[in-house]
Amino acid sequence: MHRVLGGGLRVAVTACAVIALGGCSTLGKSSPQKNAAFFDQNYVEDRSVVWPVRSVSNFDDGLACMDAMLRDNHVGPILITSKTIPDASGKVFVATKDMVITSLSEMSRTSNAFRFVDYEVDPLKQDTVQTLTGLLLQANQMQIQVPQLYVSGAISFLDQNVMIDRRSLGAGTNQGEVGYSRDLIGTVMGAELHLGDFQTRTLIPGVHSANEMALANKGAGLDLGGRIRKAGVQFEFGNDYSQGVGPATRTLVDLSMIELVGKWARLPYWECLSLDSAHPEFQRQLRQWYLKMDDAQRAAFIARGLRANGYYDGDVSGRVIPAALRDAVRRYQVDAGIAATGDLSYETYDRLARDYVRSDGQGGFSRIGWGDVSRRMPTELAAIPRNGTPALESTDPRPARVTITLPSSTTEYTVGQSVYFNISTDRTGYLRCYYRDAKNAITQVYPNPLQTAAQVEGNRSLLVPDPNNPQSFAIEFSRPGSEEVRCYDTAHDVSARLPATLNAPPLEPLSVASFDELERAYATAAGGLVGRGVRAWTVVRP
Repeated sequence: MHRVLGGGLRVAVTACAVIALGGCSTLGKSSPQKNAAFFDQNYVEDRSVVWPVRSVSNFDDGLACMDAMLRDNHVGPILITSKTIPDASGKVFVATKDMVITSLSEMSRTSNAFRFVDYEVDPLKQDTVQTLTGLLLQANQMQIQVPQLYVSGAISFLDQNVMIDRRSLGAGTNQGEVGYSRDLIGTVMGAELHLGDFQTRTLIPGVHSANEMALANKGAGLDLGGRIRKAGVQFEFGNDYSQGVGPATRTLVDLSMIELVGKWARLPYWECLSLDSAHPEFQRQLRQWYLKMDDAQRAAFIARGLRANGYYDGDVSGRVIPAALRDAVRRYQVDAGIAATGDLSYETYDRLARDYVRSDGQGGFSRIGWGDVSRRMPTELAAIPRNGTPALESTDPRPARVTITLPSSTTEYTVGQSVYFNISTDRTGYLRCYYRDAKNAITQVYPNPLQTAAQVEGNRSLLVPDPNNPQSFAIEFSRPGSEEVRCYDTAHDVSARLPATLNAPPLEPLSVASFDELERAYATAAGGLVGRGVRAWTVVRP
């Protein structure tokens, strides 16, 4: 009997070996073309499983706040550049200098405060732009403007494992065992940035920023083991959480740049650092509220928010998602600086909801302007959303906000001087601007032959005339008197419905007696919903 069993075992092993060798032989002779369907699937699986989102930090709203502050105080345009921001720790491999550039750009969206001078010389890494720049400079065919300021600094340190809290527990019997472990690890990183005068290569005293940030790492694991007769089973569950240095660096850079710019311009920058959205728990609270909603509630919230902000006028029940709502979402996403997909994404919800959230002063947050007005307490009714945003229940159509600033804070100019206007709107629309001179002649200055786009993007600086274009026209004062510029913004192009007297060629006087006549024509053409911006000044003799 023993010989039969042994022979049977040898036969089985031999059979398995033959099958395995046959399989290997088949695999060796098989060509990739016979598996085309498998390889074709790579085109799909190579794609990301989630949609890319805009990089954000705790101080995104702070950057927008600084942008408005710089605009209202007529700062800029300032030429600025940056040194390479090194990592002294050798552990933070991120593009810190590019984050500095992005931060400066975010603070210049409507103010046009900073223009970055992009000039880099690296003899070991000659790229196309660098090579062409060198050739054109040698041939005197290109001039690089000297920046006024520059940013200097470094990632000063990264102290890993500053604090470790490790706990574990285990127990076992003849039938099995169980074990649990949990680790908390704290890391601290620091960044220091300075602002310098480029002409003298001296760092400006007192204009610096030194900030630190703690990064959290958490690991937890559960091990289970047991025996069923003579067989054993083992289970292991793990959950690790690690905060990356990339987002932390961006947050430190944004914070530092707000400080540097505010100190240099002598503005109350701290008002932009104390916003509720800068709190570390702000995003977490928004996400929790979002997850508690079902799809219909999320759609209803976004629809109501877009209606209150003037982007949408349709069904807000959330039960259906009409094409008009997706179009409104897409236009809002453009103005908010996020991917314009038209999808009712969390990112869209986040940008809408943040104006309707307020800190309670104790690390918690409350929703302002949400839900049924009749069921809220008087204190809630008195709470006003941030940035002058209407309550979600608002059904009154809101025109776009149009802001016009002059190059300086003065409202008095002399004959012979010239002027340009910095114009921005808070949402994408169709814009026309008119200038009334001291002789009461009214002329359309935007769109014009050099700036032909009637549709302008929200939250972007528009300079009219463009001082950076040497071929642009100029507005020069020729006689004393009062002058002004007015801009009108509409959601749709109403030029075909305007009187023929308003469709004269740009930069030529119109046949209108006053701005009152102009405004009546726009109100009629747009059905009464017109965004309006005004800026006036006086011209005197030298």
